[in-house]
Order: sequence, then C-alpha cells, then structure tokens
Amino acid sequence: MVKITLTLIILTAHLISCGGSSNSEAPVEQEIIDPPTSSLPSNNLSANPDGNISYQKLQNRDPDCTAYLGQYQAEVYDLQQNTTLSSSLIISSDDTHCLFSSNNTPNHDVGGNTTTGKDFASIVRENSINYELKIAKQPIKQSVAIYIDKIAGMLTLNGILLNGVDLDMDSAFCYHPDINASLNVGLGTREQCGLGADWYAIPANNPDIVTLDEFAGHAFDGRYHYHGDNAGLSNYDEFSSAPHISDVDTSGSPVIGFAPDGFPIYGHYFYDTELGSLRKPLSSWKTYTTLRQTPNGSDIAAPSIETHPRGMFVEDWYYENGVGDLDECNGMTDAYGNYGYYYTETYPYGPICIFGTPDSSFIQSGSAFVGQD
Repeated sequence: MVKITLTLIILTAHLISCGGSSNSEAPVEQEIIDPPTSSLPSNNLSANPDGNISYQKLQNRDPDCTAYLGQYQAEVYDLQQNTTLSSSLIISSDDTHCLFSSNNTPNHDVGGNTTTGKDFASIVRENSINYELKIAKQPIKQSVAIYIDKIAGMLTLNGILLNGVDLDMDSAFCYHPDINASLNVGLGTREQCGLGADWYAIPANNPDIVTLDEFAGHAFDGRYHYHGDNAGLSNYDEFSSAPHISDVDTSGSPVIGFAPDGFPIYGHYFYDTELGSLRKPLSSWKTYTTLRQTPNGSDIAAPSIETHPRGMFVEDWYYENGVGDLDECNGMTDAYGNYGYYYTETYPYGPICIFGTPDSSFIQSGSAFVGQD
C-alpha cells in the first residue's frame, strides 16, 4: 500500500491588543494518511459442483488437492459417433497424497469442430480400467525445473484435470522427409518419429495436420486427452486479455487440475496487483527467428522456415527469463502467495516441466487404455 505524507502548515494568528497585530508560523506538523485503495479480492475458495459435473465450469481456487475430494460423473456426447459417453472420476486421499481414479472421459462433448475437419484417427472410448494417479498433498517447490521427457514405450503425462482427463503435452508427430503427408509432418514410424527425432511437431500449433477438437483434445487408441489449453472447465475470452466480469471470479481463474508434482494448474486469468484487475499471464517462451540448423550428427536437412514457419516444432522455441509473467514451466506465484501453473493460448499452453518432484504414477504404459473388444 502506498503511503502519502501530507505536510500541513498551520498558520496561527495572534491578535495583540492596543491596536497592534503580528503573524507567526506554528511548528510544522506531519500526518501519515493511507489513501483509499481497492483491496485484494478474497481468494475464491467456494466448493465446486459435486456429483454430476456435465458441462460444468469450476470456481474453486484452493491449491490444496483435498479441497476436491469426491465422486464425479458426467454424461456427454461424442459428436463424431453420435453416441453418449459416461465420465467417472473419484478423488480420494491418504496421509500424504491425493488419488485420482478416472476413466479418461471428459465432462464435455468430444469431436466437435475439429481443426482439420476430419474425425479422430480412433474412436473415443471409456477406459474400462481407471487411471490411478497420485499427487503430493504438500508439494515442495525446488529451484531447478524437471522436464516431462519422452520415455520409450511409455506415456509421460503433464497433469490430471478435474474432469478426469489427462494433459499430455507430448507429441508423437514429427517432420521427416520420408513421411508421405502434408509438409512431411505426421506420426511416422518408430524410426522416423521415435525417441530422438529432430523436429517434433507441436499438435496445437499444427491445426491443419493434427486433428484436435474444440477443446484441443483427441483420441489415440481410444484414449481421449488434451494437447493444449481449452475452456472446458473455466471460461476465457479468446479475443481479450481481460475477461467478461461475469465469466471469471475477481480473484482469478479456478484450479482446473494438478501437475505431477502436486502443484495446481489454473485457467487463463490471474489477479494483477499493479492493475488491480484480472488479466491473462504471458508466456516467457519465444521462437527463434534465424534459419533452422541441422542438428549435429543428423542426416536430415532442417526444414526451411519458408515452407515450415517458425513455431511449428518444439525445437523452434526457447525460454527467455522475464519476457513474460510465467517461468519456464508456465508457472507463477499469485497475489495470494500460491504457486501454480497456468493455461496460456500460446506455447507451451501448460506445464511442460515442473518445479516439484513428480509422482511416478504419471508415467503410464504405452497405451494406458484397456478398452472393450
């Protein structure tokens, strides 16, 4: 709070009898005044809807995972298959962890308004054996970021959202001159797009190549998951840095999920104490502007920025401390003293790395999906 010092000079007059008069200055007095200012809005800790969360938006900003214990379900529609899907999520806890058990089906419709105009490569199916993911109740922030790296034959997840769907920022798409697809970008073979590929395509930055629905999600082997930010659990205005007042609480976007280290993932808005209002945080990741260079030891010529614009590939981006509001993992400490990761509309969209210790449950088997025959 800014304090303003006002110096009051009080002039006192002494009237002297017998026709004479003179003026004298009284000692200078100082008074410290706190000017009226807008106080920090109360952090919204209102409980989210319980039970049926079909098409519900969240509101709770509590960073404690135990604030979300409960059983949740939803009935939604697969717009590509014209079928109904059932979502199931149970959040429980033990002495040290919160446990998420989910069938990987969201609380919103799937398959609508895809980026390519095509259907998903596989049909969305409810996981018949639920995910079992654990996060620490009391995560500890460290000074060095831990990146969620690819592991051969495994899924490495970036988070679990409060509708039971995982955030999977990884990309199986890559550039290789032998891939017979637009711009030679596609899933490719294990030799082309496996571990160590030169140019991994960011799904959300390749909308003409990677089929994602309006929630930046799609199915692979039946498992629906997210590759970017969306409005499934919290509102945002795509065309404005500030939200409509009625869409977002004055304290900021709600917690929409948790990263593998136990820190929360928030929606698109935070309370800016300097502005005294909400705005979207800015990512601190930038794209190189120079020509791409072929990596040492590679026999694949780097794709030209004339045909493949900068930003398409993971390797096009670098973190520059201080150019945005967020750290390299898309995180920040908010006005209420709580550290968490944020959705952004630009790369990296969410936590591609974390500052706490990840739980091993976020490394799943290659499919992590057991469906019906």
